[in-house]
Amino acid sequence: MAPIDFPFAHDDDVQKVVEQLKVLSRDSLAAAQGIHEIKRSATSLADKYKNNITALAGLPPGVEDFAKSFNDILWSARNSATLGVSRITDFVDITVIGIVEDIKTPEDRDEAVLELKDMVSKKPAPVEGFPGATKQFGDIWITSSSDAAKIQKILEEATDIKKTVKELTKAFEPAKAGYRKVQEALRAYAAQI
Repeated sequence: MAPIDFPFAHDDDVQKVVEQLKVLSRDSLAAAQGIHEIKRSATSLADKYKNNITALAGLPPGVEDFAKSFNDILWSARNSATLGVSRITDFVDITVIGIVEDIKTPEDRDEAVLELKDMVSKKPAPVEGFPGATKQFGDIWITSSSDAAKIQKILEEATDIKKTVKELTKAFEPAKAGYRKVQEALRAYAAQI
């Protein structure tokens, strides 16, 4: 079997993803705080000039509506990060560790191939209004799909199942640690916003 390259087996790739998630988290928090300050300023401005400039009375409700829609976007991003955590659990713990590493028969292999095909077929959902989150979470999802497709192809072509599973297990071991770090960064993102 030719060497297999799993991106999350490389510390530099993992660190890059983790750092990008930290930046996304900081940006999300800063934007949320900025919206809160705008809400407070809009209310203060409308109150200050309510007798002489009545048109300002419409400002706080408009800002409040925007703040609510922005909060909905942040919740959507949080949910998307949580789905990323679940995706990694499904891929690493259930599919690779629970199914692939336990292959003993051709039937086991066929079951693993079906599971991997199903994983590859699932697509990430975009976070409307938040292309940064869509890209970050989508890239993580695509990496797991690509890794699942690699494992699937190797299993489909395997003639010596026991040897192939042993080599796959060994090759994927460093990626497990990388996926765990990415998973923790996704958890931290979801918890912070």
